[in-house]
Amino acid sequence: MSEFVKKSALGYRAVPGGHSDPECSHVILTKEEYDRILREKAQAEQGKRNTAYEAERAVKRAQDDALGRSRKAEEEARRSVEGMERELSAERAESAYQRRLNANLLRILKERANAGRNLKPKKEHTGYVVVSSAEKEHRYKDGSRQWRAVTLWETALQSPYSVDFTEEQARKQMLEELFQKDEGGDWTIQKIGITGDYGGGYAEMLGDKDWREDYHRYNVMLNRHLRANFRSGYWEIVFMHTKPLGVIPKDMRAR
Repeated sequence: MSEFVKKSALGYRAVPGGHSDPECSHVILTKEEYDRILREKAQAEQGKRNTAYEAERAVKRAQDDALGRSRKAEEEARRSVEGMERELSAERAESAYQRRLNANLLRILKERANAGRNLKPKKEHTGYVVVSSAEKEHRYKDGSRQWRAVTLWETALQSPYSVDFTEEQARKQMLEELFQKDEGGDWTIQKIGITGDYGGGYAEMLGDKDWREDYHRYNVMLNRHLRANFRSGYWEIVFMHTKPLGVIPKDMRAR
């Protein structure tokens, strides 16, 4: 059993108040008690080391798990991207094939239409011919809401596309081709003297600050619309324009 003592010049002397005695300066342990304390200390230190080791292992497992999940996510993302790239590549190839197929089909149809209308050379001809062009009085309201009149022209241009085409198909092809630029930077429709294009009407153009000062420098196409001519069997684009057409090339006159 442990003893609570006070150290003096003559050695150690027990204090009557035990552990709580203010004169207590030392505790004398039995060997068994001292060994037990050493064991408990060693166990505590080992427990501390075990706890630290387990904590390190837990952190390492968490890091490894996180790295594994990250790598798995990266791999899945890579596979997903590669899959989408393959699909996109296939779609692009299919789209390019369809465009080539459509271009070839349109070329064949245009050549047949040109041959049927005796337009030469059938392979190079644009397929567009002027059906009619007439002077017309056009009435419109000015900025003060007053009625005005101006002389415009109305032209009907026959396309190489039969009335078997839908309106949407015919419109897309005609507008793309008529305003497609050649090597010299000119539109196809400039062959007949149209040098400007405004999507609206005459009054709208006069109210448009970007056009009202300069429109007179051009022969401007206005109010365009499509017409299916079932007598001829072809779609036509009919439009107003601000000046008469130029001299129409012979190969672009309807026969």
